[in-house]
Amino acid sequence: MQNKCEGDMATTKNIQSIERAFSILELFQNSGTPDLSVKDISESLALNKSTAFGLINTLTNLGYLQQNPENQKYALGLKLLSFSNAVKVQNIIIRAVHPYLEELKQKYGETAHCAVKYNNGVIYVDKVEATGSIYISTQIGTVNDLHCTGVGKCILAYLPEEEQERIYASNLRTMTYHTITNSEQLREEMAKVRQNGYATECEEIAIGVACVAVPIFSGLDTVACAISISGMTARIQMAMERGVVNDLKRISAQISRNAFGYTPPVPPSAMSDF
Repeated sequence: MQNKCEGDMATTKNIQSIERAFSILELFQNSGTPDLSVKDISESLALNKSTAFGLINTLTNLGYLQQNPENQKYALGLKLLSFSNAVKVQNIIIRAVHPYLEELKQKYGETAHCAVKYNNGVIYVDKVEATGSIYISTQIGTVNDLHCTGVGKCILAYLPEEEQERIYASNLRTMTYHTITNSEQLREEMAKVRQNGYATECEEIAIGVACVAVPIFSGLDTVACAISISGMTARIQMAMERGVVNDLKRISAQISRNAFGYTPPVPPSAMSDF
């Protein structure tokens, strides 16, 4: 039975201006010519010339189209490459990481995540849900904070110093009474992540839930993504005792090498942080 939200989504009409903007971009993709005039676009898409010009002008101002000053025609803008590169990188990451998330879930029975940096936070790009364990309320596409997530700490610890300092000086959200919001404490936490080669998050987002995470490197001190396992605090403590950190570090080295051609230094053996 379809729920109300699904029904509403199914019957909602498309926004015409967005449809037209994308039809312009698709026209360049399918036209077989590198540049088009306003007249070319308006006639090909049966648009009023002034409407076409308004859409083209907006797309140009946003960087999705660019105008050739010599013939006044338009071509696809360089900004579109950033989307292409982002999709390629995320697809590479997901293909490389997913089998290992499955391995972690099978061995430890906990939820496994993969996340990448997104603006001033992290976004989850893959997840393998544990069966018969506590439900972890993250979904692929969920955005979370850097300072209070295991995956976020793995990324934050390797950001350029000036970017780290900007985050330390920002208004860090308090999620629970365990959340680290003091800038000096957070600096110490990041130093520990770099020294140990992994990060922990113990009830900093939700009471009763913890995680342990490792960075995946694409180069020296360059983190492509981070992976983690999450579950009830007592179960993650048990996983730590069973060697999950060493498993995570082994996996990190394998993914870094296989997906990005980088072999990180051998990290220190795991010591329990809980």
